[in-house]
Amino acid sequence: MTGGQPVNVVLYNPRAQRSHRRLPLSLLALARVIPAEHPWTLVDDNVDPGAAAALEHACSKPNTVLFVTVMPGPQLRVAVPTCRRLKAQFPALQVWWGGYFPGIHADACLAEPWLDGVVTGLGEGTVPALLGALSSGAGRLAALALVPGLAMRDGAAVVRTPGAPLQASSAFPDFPYERLDMDRYAARTFLGERTFNHHSSVGCPYVCNFCAVVNVYAGRWLPDPADHVVRVVHRLVREHRADAIEFHDNNFFAWEKRTRDVAEGIERLGVSWWGEGRIDTMLGFSGETWEAMARSGLRMVFYGAESGDDEVLERMDKGGLRVADIGSLNRLARRHGVVPEFSFVLGTPGDPEREAERTFSLIRTLKRDNPDCEIILYLYTPVPLPGMFDTAAAGGFSFPRTLDDWLNPPWSNFAQRRNPLTPWITPRLIRRVSEFETVLNARYPTSTDIRLGDTARRALRVLGRLRWETGLLRAPIELRALHKLVRYRQPEEMGF
Repeated sequence: MTGGQPVNVVLYNPRAQRSHRRLPLSLLALARVIPAEHPWTLVDDNVDPGAAAALEHACSKPNTVLFVTVMPGPQLRVAVPTCRRLKAQFPALQVWWGGYFPGIHADACLAEPWLDGVVTGLGEGTVPALLGALSSGAGRLAALALVPGLAMRDGAAVVRTPGAPLQASSAFPDFPYERLDMDRYAARTFLGERTFNHHSSVGCPYVCNFCAVVNVYAGRWLPDPADHVVRVVHRLVREHRADAIEFHDNNFFAWEKRTRDVAEGIERLGVSWWGEGRIDTMLGFSGETWEAMARSGLRMVFYGAESGDDEVLERMDKGGLRVADIGSLNRLARRHGVVPEFSFVLGTPGDPEREAERTFSLIRTLKRDNPDCEIILYLYTPVPLPGMFDTAAAGGFSFPRTLDDWLNPPWSNFAQRRNPLTPWITPRLIRRVSEFETVLNARYPTSTDIRLGDTARRALRVLGRLRWETGLLRAPIELRALHKLVRYRQPEEMGF
């Protein structure tokens, strides 16, 4: 780059999945800290049909750096060929990745010659200094070595700089909503006609040993103050006519007082809202807090229930959570009119088939006690943390070393938790989980798929009831055909 010249910044959000109309919060977080002398453009492949041409035009300008946020799965499949093509077309273009995938797998990313580097943590503490180094014209490695939170190549080696200090989001300026066409991000969901997303805390205070969030935050949690959260929601309602909010925090409900203060602060707005919480934490909330949450429009909470086996919950470091607690929370939420959305992670080391059967039994009990509860099933995919990952590694599991390997079978399905490639998972277990899930989603169609009409729901329930009640789950061919006919979308596909 030309020394002493402003850097042209391009922020790119690759396509994530169908109908993913959610604010690109990670890129907005960067945009709000970019120094005024550096012009920036945001290109979002999820809402802009002309994104490819806009991205190429933006990257054609001299002194340009491209920041790309990358999640595993669909975004990775789009980001790799796009960045390869742009770097070949514009060799002077600086390409930097950030986000979940490159933060965990920086070495595989930096094996690519077209990638200049990775922002390994939160970008707010890194990007301003990185832009200063790139625009200074100083020796590249010498200047970049002073920037916190980077991974980059030095010959054949990958070097990392110390991470930037972790700060709450409220320490930085507000998101620049005024630079976006906000109507494009007003998603129609089961929560409302104009649903917007927000992230009101950094990290998570828990250290479950199967969760990649722990890799980044190591049990640290920095929440925005309740009055700051309330102000943001009021702004979204007042300026952009929001009628629903998704809080995408790793754990929105970690602190009862903050939760209650937020609920009371937005109660009169008439919005519906959704967030992620811990079962054991929210079991300890007072009745008054539950009532405040319900009055404020809380419709659904996502919980990591994880397993129907107490031994597995203990191995996961779930902080003393027990199977009985899951049932208690299910009944408590029903009394207050809040839908619990339970996520289960099947196929952990040990005896995965026994664990699966115990989890299936628990799910039947949960549905009996509260038919409205939502169920999401995943297969365990290792993350590089001590504990279960060590068992996987001892059995021969290892991650790909190149991005091409990540993009090709069988790894192309790994990130979506459908084919975990762990040595103890058998085809029989995968089939059993798939059959149970198919019957479950027919007997109890998700409320989050707003495209399903009443006729389709009735048809699914009628055909699914016999198999559910009799336990005849093998080869549910007719249900799979019906799922395809009505284009059924499972809860995990809805973008929460």
